Amino acid sequence: MDTNELRAETIKIMKEMIPIKALAPENGGEGELDRAEFLQGYIRPFFDEVRRVDAPDPRAKGGVRPNIVATTRGERMLWIIAHMDTVPEGDPNLWRYPPFQATVEGNKIYGRGTEDDGQGVLEGILLAEAAREEELRGLGVILASDEEVGSKYGIQYLLKAEPNLIKPGDLVIVPDAGSPDGSRVEVAEKGILWMRISVEGKQTHASTPGKGLNAARLGMRLAIEMDTYLHERYNAIDAMFEPPISTFEPTKREKNVDNVNTIPGTDVYYFDCRILPVYRIDDVLTDVRKLAESFCSIYGCKINVEVVNREDPSQPTPPDSPVVTGLINALKRTRGVSAVPVGIGGGTYAKYLRERGMPTAVWMTIDETAHSPNEYMVIDNAIKDVETLLVMLRELNSTTSK
Repeated sequence: MDTNELRAETIKIMKEMIPIKALAPENGGEGELDRAEFLQGYIRPFFDEVRRVDAPDPRAKGGVRPNIVATTRGERMLWIIAHMDTVPEGDPNLWRYPPFQATVEGNKIYGRGTEDDGQGVLEGILLAEAAREEELRGLGVILASDEEVGSKYGIQYLLKAEPNLIKPGDLVIVPDAGSPDGSRVEVAEKGILWMRISVEGKQTHASTPGKGLNAARLGMRLAIEMDTYLHERYNAIDAMFEPPISTFEPTKREKNVDNVNTIPGTDVYYFDCRILPVYRIDDVLTDVRKLAESFCSIYGCKINVEVVNREDPSQPTPPDSPVVTGLINALKRTRGVSAVPVGIGGGTYAKYLRERGMPTAVWMTIDETAHSPNEYMVIDNAIKDVETLLVMLRELNSTTSK
């Protein structure tokens, strides 16, 4: 396929896929079934086998969370593993274009999920089409569910159901993080801790605050204390990561009262923590609970600290592993880019692969607009990525045929 054909195919796939919402039940959606059925039919001509491994989930449409496994026969495999699900659009007023409508503007396609991880899905498909034209073997593409809220029904389920699917010696790439010039190959991820902090005071009329205990004020005060304490206590710097520090961010707040003139008796908010591997998540939790206990003894409130999501860091992929060196060499050959191994704060499927001893590289070329209003992908980036991956697949075919 030449560049014009790849561009046309990119636009075609995105315009058909993005309007098919794939939101997890936790995010108010029905799951990924509709998108999976579209993709399964679309990619069938490019593989020897296309099948589904569905995780049961009664909350989702059809009662399942689908995972597509598509393969061409080969002794060793190059695996491309992307996720079908997306996050909600957020405030639609912040978007230039309808978020679930793939809108082409010059070299960009706007829409929720175009970059995260529509571009990863797209690259797997375009690579498969190119491989079929060249009669290359040994390509596997996994399009999985549930990455955005924990991966329980996605790659975690698939790896448990088929532990021997990915074999020693296979090369695994997860196109789900990267940089604008394609020079960052992710080999390590921070630990992730999401906490729900519930502060219980006493509700009363706003004109008589002395009769109550304002949970909103206490919640804000505690959040600031937690923020300050955690950043000061866990202050190590690791230049391999971007950013090079542990981060502790207050994020979501739950609704408290409906009217202005009522002092709330409860205040609930969340922290998203991305923790360098040098620290133990258990230690962070212990410190947070001690801080909450001390706070309660001073202000007379009750506080509950609940773990919403926890991902302890896995062992990094060795920078000298074949998938990393192969990708770095391919980038040098196709683009003249001198790529480097890095660590990130975001969580990807790679964690679960690395936990099972599968060296995995996370990589693609992106402007890093994921989860933002006006998310977009750059068409030329996807095409260049496919050219780089095609070089890796050719090399794999060359070495296994000898």
